[in-house]
Amino acid sequence: MAAPPATGATQPPAGSSSAATAYPRWVQFEQRVAEDSALGSDSTADARTVAAARTSTGHSIAVSLRLAAPPAESRVCVHLPHSVDRKYATILAAHGDSVLIQIAFKPRGGFDQEIDYFVYIAGGGAGAGLPRPPSLCLLPPCYRTEEEAKRYGSRPPGPVKRYLTLEEAAATGLLRRGEDELVVAELLKVGASGGEVLLLRAGEWAVKRLPVTATRGKLPSSWSTHTTLPVGDELLCWADPYHGLIFADVLGDSPTLRHVPFPADAARPASGPTSSRDVCATADGAVRFVNVSPRCCCGDAGATHCRSSRHAYTITTWTLRMDDMAWVMDGMVDATELWRLDAYAGVPREQPARPVVSLDDPHAISFLVCERTDKDYGDDTLWVIVLDMRKKTLRSVSLHPGTEWYIVRDRVFPSTISSCFDSSPSTGASAARKSRHTETIEPPELLVDGELYQNRAGHSVLQSSCKSPTEPNTQASSTSTILAALEEIPGLCRDDMLKAYSILSLDNGRRLIALLGLPVSLRKDWLLMEIKASEAVCSMCAACTAHLRYA
Repeated sequence: MAAPPATGATQPPAGSSSAATAYPRWVQFEQRVAEDSALGSDSTADARTVAAARTSTGHSIAVSLRLAAPPAESRVCVHLPHSVDRKYATILAAHGDSVLIQIAFKPRGGFDQEIDYFVYIAGGGAGAGLPRPPSLCLLPPCYRTEEEAKRYGSRPPGPVKRYLTLEEAAATGLLRRGEDELVVAELLKVGASGGEVLLLRAGEWAVKRLPVTATRGKLPSSWSTHTTLPVGDELLCWADPYHGLIFADVLGDSPTLRHVPFPADAARPASGPTSSRDVCATADGAVRFVNVSPRCCCGDAGATHCRSSRHAYTITTWTLRMDDMAWVMDGMVDATELWRLDAYAGVPREQPARPVVSLDDPHAISFLVCERTDKDYGDDTLWVIVLDMRKKTLRSVSLHPGTEWYIVRDRVFPSTISSCFDSSPSTGASAARKSRHTETIEPPELLVDGELYQNRAGHSVLQSSCKSPTEPNTQASSTSTILAALEEIPGLCRDDMLKAYSILSLDNGRRLIALLGLPVSLRKDWLLMEIKASEAVCSMCAACTAHLRYA
């Protein structure tokens, strides 16, 4: 039978900056970050989504987004110069207009691998009367405690930089509120005596010991986080496939942990972390629990070996009432109800996995169905089905581009970040931003390996980063705007303020716009990074070096 067509993938044309470009209202990012070519005149990156920064080693780095309408998956793309080899990159968390990214790299020909953590912020709003382009912020380094460092055995003297393991990455979440509040949090451990959470807040890392309460019954004796997700703009939620959920108000002055077990009538997974159950947050701040459990041919829970009902299962959904933390079952679909649908013809009768709840409709859930083969790696076939739990119908069926079964174990990150780029008429936060600033937002100019990159519709420009623009943006680079922005940054010394003033007044206001797009707590670190990078790049340009010395 011929494969059905793929559904709903819409990617704005590369380099497009047209105000008419439409982006999906929400997207679902695949966990693995794509590696793209270095930015240049032949780059296919969507220029409206490009943001650039410097790594901890001073190398240029840029990030762009490939946005597609669900159930197709969107991707984060990393652009590194040819002098740097990327080892791996992955998404750790997403919330609102921001994505937390982990990137491992090393200079070509070098031996030491570095791992950096960046927060990509879409921007799109207005600050000081100016549009905010996307920004990329390098997070400050975090160091392990003495207890953690001892586990690593013999190490050079001094602090041990903290790099996330797979388990630690799953327990890391991001919460963004407004334009100035950003928190990164990792649940370190939890038990009857309390819990520990590693928090990045106001630009500083700290381990907080928090009390924990149980909504019902006793606290679990062990905990292993499988998924971390934001709930609304206030809460982070850590999910263990066996033991339920833990909530925390990480933005509060005195945060606490609260444990909520899964519904008592939800069948437990047989063994190991499972891809057949998951917890998802909806756009209105509700929490949905989706459980796919095998059932016997007689209807009881548990797998069956009966040929007539092999691979039979039941999909059940619950919604958590946030006021009293009680689960309400609101959907159940049996495998036989799906198999008899005409739209399911040709899809293998395998147990669906990796549920993702739509941010547009909480009753619409996408699943992956994998048809395994006994051949070599890469010969599996994956299907994407979107199930309407209320109507018990299939909204769409399509082939997934992947060909490896283990994709079902990768996490997916639903996000509304795409609405920050949408220039078409809409409602909500995106419309509010456009009501304050209605002009077309041109893609930003970016410094990449000492060159100024700009990809606009119809042309590209490459020139020395040390050259000053001939037509300065008087609104962006006005002395009063620069001074006001610098005076808001606590702890910025006089010399750094003068250097920052010089840098912000030389590039047509682009860096100032990027600075204003960052939370206040991150602006000092970003400025110091820009000062260091500018001094390194401009050391080759006598005119710029003299100018910095004069400042």
